[in-house]
Amino acid sequence: MARTINATTLAEIDNDAVSMCHLVEFNFPTVLYKTDWSHDIIDGSTTYDGDGLLLRIDSVSESSEVRVGTLNVELSGAMPVSGTNGSYMWEHLTNASNKFLNTKVTIYRAFLDANESIVGAKIMIYEGYIDGFDMSESKNESTITLSVASHWSDFERKSGRYTNPNSQALFNSSDKGFDFAAVTVKDLKWGRP
Repeated sequence: MARTINATTLAEIDNDAVSMCHLVEFNFPTVLYKTDWSHDIIDGSTTYDGDGLLLRIDSVSESSEVRVGTLNVELSGAMPVSGTNGSYMWEHLTNASNKFLNTKVTIYRAFLDANESIVGAKIMIYEGYIDGFDMSESKNESTITLSVASHWSDFERKSGRYTNPNSQALFNSSDKGFDFAAVTVKDLKWGRP
């Protein structure tokens, strides 16, 4: 992915001691901003919560080939989601009113100075959509692993309609145009007569 890195950020990367964190945006109806840093990180008017909910992010790999890139984002299922009146992450994901599949997730990397402020500008390292999740619970912990896939994940999906009565009924229940489509196909003559 082509990107331009802020000159101040490049200078910070060259330092001997570099502090780095991830900033993640989950574009649910109420957007969640999370960081894997031990404290909240402020970027402009946005505060990324360092509440311990974001546990792990798979490393991002890049390729020149067009392919589906997928990574896992692991969250704590036991930690309350900020701004949801004590709702826990697993409740947030499994609540029938929350349609979380195909929710956009953007992951940034930021470099921090001694005051834990972002140096230069954050760098977007991954953007994808939630295509599944797995919950794991034990006596000591509860985790949710979100599978986040790039926009290419939908590339090979076959779209269109079937030529059968049930498919047609979804669009117009009184239309009987495909009632005999299967029989008609058998009579088609292909090629030269």
